[in-house]
Amino acid sequence: MMRIIVEKALAGILVLLFSATVLTVIWQVIGRYVLEAPSSATEEIARFLLIWLGMVSMAYAFAKRMHVGVDLISARLSPSARKGSARAIWLVCAAFALAVMVYGGGLLVNVTATLGQTSAALGLPMWTIYSIMPACGLVIAYFAISFLIEGVATEEEKIEGEVQ
Repeated sequence: MMRIIVEKALAGILVLLFSATVLTVIWQVIGRYVLEAPSSATEEIARFLLIWLGMVSMAYAFAKRMHVGVDLISARLSPSARKGSARAIWLVCAAFALAVMVYGGGLLVNVTATLGQTSAALGLPMWTIYSIMPACGLVIAYFAISFLIEGVATEEEKIEGEVQ
């Protein structure tokens, strides 16, 4: 149940981020070509929104199991071996998300906050922009651990298991 709530929240955030990106870029185009007064702020906002959009999209794709995967080897395994390899993969994904995205991203947020780094046009503290990395890392780790506990290799196997 909690997974569904988190997935829907991610989807809602993606809609908001995408809409804001489109509106920002439209305003940039209008400002540049119609008003002949381009704004550096809209360019920076669009860049930051794209960073957030990419990170949240990655977490959403992981939650929906839409990420790229090569099943050349696992497709040839027995169902029990496939579930074992899937568990190993989920464990590695959780470890990566926690080590690189949460810990490493947390260090990045801490360093930029300590140094007081701000964005050029808007003067936003850069740690607020970078904070999306550890946040999405926690979400990915949550889903990876959830999939690990569930023990289902693929969405197709989950569906097959429910039918039988």
